[in-house]
Amino acid sequence: MSIIEAINGLMINNDYIDIVSNNIANASTIGFKSSTPSFFDIVSHSFYSNQITKSGAGISNLVQNFSDGVLVQTDRDLDLGIVRDGFFRVLDSKGYVHYTRNGHFLLDKNKNIVNAQGMYLTGQNQFDLKNDLNNVSNLEPINLRKSDLLRAKATNQIKLKANLIKDIGSTNSITGTNDDISNTEIHNITIYDKNKNPQELNISFNKIDDSQWNLNIKLSDKKIPVDEIINNNFILKFDSEGKLISDSSLRIKSKNSKNLVLDEITLNIECALKKSETDTASIELSQNGYSEGSLKHFEILNNGEIIGQYTNEQEQKIGQIFLSKFINPEKLKPESGSIWSATNEAGKEKIGAAGDQGFGVLYTKSLEASNVDLNKELINMIVAQRNYQSSAQAFKTEDKIINTLVNLK
Repeated sequence: MSIIEAINGLMINNDYIDIVSNNIANASTIGFKSSTPSFFDIVSHSFYSNQITKSGAGISNLVQNFSDGVLVQTDRDLDLGIVRDGFFRVLDSKGYVHYTRNGHFLLDKNKNIVNAQGMYLTGQNQFDLKNDLNNVSNLEPINLRKSDLLRAKATNQIKLKANLIKDIGSTNSITGTNDDISNTEIHNITIYDKNKNPQELNISFNKIDDSQWNLNIKLSDKKIPVDEIINNNFILKFDSEGKLISDSSLRIKSKNSKNLVLDEITLNIECALKKSETDTASIELSQNGYSEGSLKHFEILNNGEIIGQYTNEQEQKIGQIFLSKFINPEKLKPESGSIWSATNEAGKEKIGAAGDQGFGVLYTKSLEASNVDLNKELINMIVAQRNYQSSAQAFKTEDKIINTLVNLK
């Protein structure tokens, strides 16, 4: 009887209207993904014969659309959007893993990065943190608490890149910044001793002959005992083309073998002789020590790295956000709050850095808007309404036929 088909039509089109209404209601929900029903026809066999009969339609699946939403710029440091594949991986208070495209995050009172529901954004911390959550993976909640202070570091490496003038004959010295080599001035570079105190180190060149130069490294501070003063001399040798052929990695140390003030410092040299009529003398000099500093700002790069900027002018990687992806994300289980949970049908979770092969890229200070197309959804609403009304009319017609049969005498 056609009444069965009419009832099925009423039921599935009512569900269709519910799905469309939900899409429209979430048109402004950050990270929301629209859904569409997948219809199928119902075929059955007559109980009194082998004849195949049609019994209406049903909904076999709810297909989630994971196409990208438009990125909306917000200018908040902790607003993140994903372009292409990937989910933010978050943990709830019980340690259960969830996934989301809603990149609206903030810092809680303990400096964990959390979403609006208080779920912890996971990744890796530069500093080891005790994780008391029931987390079975290698990732942990990202926490910035131990990144507040960058402890001072003693200098143990200096990098020197210099172009010397081959035909110059007088003494030359070099500066601790990018500058020209001067014939008269002596300049210093600030380094940090093993007590993390700044010291002034003088580096100067003296020409011996056309193929050899003397490099003098000197630290003379009245506060430092005489037997601990640095005064190292090295011979730099060059070939006929001006290329350095002597050791390019040198050890700077004080006279006292115990090195009570300064740790041994490695000087890495990249040096060449140039002709004065065509080239300019220049130097680049840097060292890896610094004083103590506090975190004043951080930024998140497109690959998820969190870079801290400190008051001592240093930049340090303090953590990294990782993304998760699935072979079949349409089978993820949707939950309230624009989050999903893993299922067997979705496939095995794959974790990686944003921008790696197969993973999307992070955009900072932006949020991914809902991918709901309102124009399309309104058309779908009209179609669902028309189908529902048509099924209702079929039901009424069948009802009239049945009443006619019942009233036959």
